[in-house]
Amino acid sequence: MSREIINVKNLSVSMGKKKVLDNIDIKFKRGESVVIAGRNGSGKSTFLRCLANVILPDRGQILFSNGIARDKIGFISDRLSLFEDSTVQQGIDFHSSVFGIKEFDYTLVNELKLELNQKIKRLSMGQRTLFQLSLLLSQHPEILLVDEIIHTIDPYLREKFLETVIDLMGSSQTTVIMVNHTFSEIEKIPERVLVMEKGQFILDERTENLSEKIKKVESDTPIPENIPCIFKRESEFYKEYFIYPFDEGIRKKFPYEYKDINLNDMIKAFVGGQYVKDRNH
Repeated sequence: MSREIINVKNLSVSMGKKKVLDNIDIKFKRGESVVIAGRNGSGKSTFLRCLANVILPDRGQILFSNGIARDKIGFISDRLSLFEDSTVQQGIDFHSSVFGIKEFDYTLVNELKLELNQKIKRLSMGQRTLFQLSLLLSQHPEILLVDEIIHTIDPYLREKFLETVIDLMGSSQTTVIMVNHTFSEIEKIPERVLVMEKGQFILDERTENLSEKIKKVESDTPIPENIPCIFKRESEFYKEYFIYPFDEGIRKKFPYEYKDINLNDMIKAFVGGQYVKDRNH
C-alpha cells in the first residue's frame, strides 16, 4: 500500500463568488482507506465530485497513476440516480453494456433478495445504495468514492454495505475515500482521517496516530490556557476538554487523567472547535 494512486495539485473550485475548494494539495495511496469529515458546506462533497470527474475544477490538477481508467473509479453519490423507471435487470443490462461487463456478479443482488423485474424507483434508499454498489463492483474498481450516504440507510443494510466495502479493500486493494457525518459504524474502516474547513484540509492524520495525539480531560475547574485545547464543553457542574496535539510532556507537566476517545468523538471535537471559532469571531 505504498504506491501513490491520486495526486491532487493546487485544486480550487468556486461557485459564484464563494471559493468552495481553496488551493488543495494532497495525495492518496493505493489500497488506502480514508474518511473526510467537516461541517456542512466545508467542501467535502465538492472535493469528492472533483475526484469523480463530476465537477471540473477552476484551477489545479488531479493526476491518477498510470493504468487507472475512468471505469475503474466508482462513485456513490448522496444524490442517487439509477434509471428509476427501469427494472433491476434492465439497470444491470444497461450498466453491463456500457462498461463491457460480460458476466455480472449477482451475489449482492441475491443477498438483498431484489426482484429482477422490480422497478428501481420502488427500492428503498438502502436497497438502491447496495444495488448501485453491486453495479460498481462489477467494474472491479481501483478507487471507490462514497459521499454521505451511509447515515441515510437502515442499520442492517448499512452493515451489509460496510462489510462489502471492507471485503473489497481486502481482496482488491481498492482505495476507498468516504465522506461521512457519523463515524461509530465505520470505526474499523479508515486508516486516515481528514477534516475539511472552508475548502482546505485542517487535519490529515493516520487514525492510529490520531488516537495517541488527542485525549479528553474531565475537570471540575478550567484547565490552564497553555494546554492545547481544540474544543471544550463547560457547565457549572461539568467541564470537558479535548486536547490536541497531546504528548507525554503535557502529561508530566499537567497531571490530569487523560482519557482515550473513539473516532466519533475525535471528529466531533475538531468540527465543534470550528463552530466555536466562528462564534468567537
